[in-house]
Amino acid sequence: MYRYLALLVILSNWFSLSAQDLNDIRLSYRDATKSQAQAQAFYEPLQNVSKSDKPVLVAYKGAGLMLLARYEKLTERGPKVKEAIPWIEQAVADEPHNPEIRLIRLSVQEHLPKFLKYNQDIEADRQFIQQALPSLEDEGLKAMIKGYFDEFSEK
Repeated sequence: MYRYLALLVILSNWFSLSAQDLNDIRLSYRDATKSQAQAQAFYEPLQNVSKSDKPVLVAYKGAGLMLLARYEKLTERGPKVKEAIPWIEQAVADEPHNPEIRLIRLSVQEHLPKFLKYNQDIEADRQFIQQALPSLEDEGLKAMIKGYFDEFSEK
């Protein structure tokens, strides 16, 4: 009996820690655009994420790589962007109906220069996210989406 109780406590702590970590990542992502130091701080906990991890973490890793590319020499930015895109696209392919992953892709595509030609999903992602918003139960994610549309989105 005590083993089951202990296991239940451990699992509930692990799940709440994971949810807290995700909320921390969300908050850090918002601030990661402000400076190279904040972009690096955002990427730091994601650097060991692999493509077999949770798709939302895979998407955030791709976004982190994209943010770090901003601070590279001009000649290095293109290759860094090309390194980041497959991470985001893998996450979308794994969970195409996840509004958080679609928001990550939208935020990247809306703010990349058009000549990089990674902007083909902006309208579809925006529409998908806006349709999904009313039914979301995760208040942290709802706040993130609303904040993005209020402060950062081009439309």
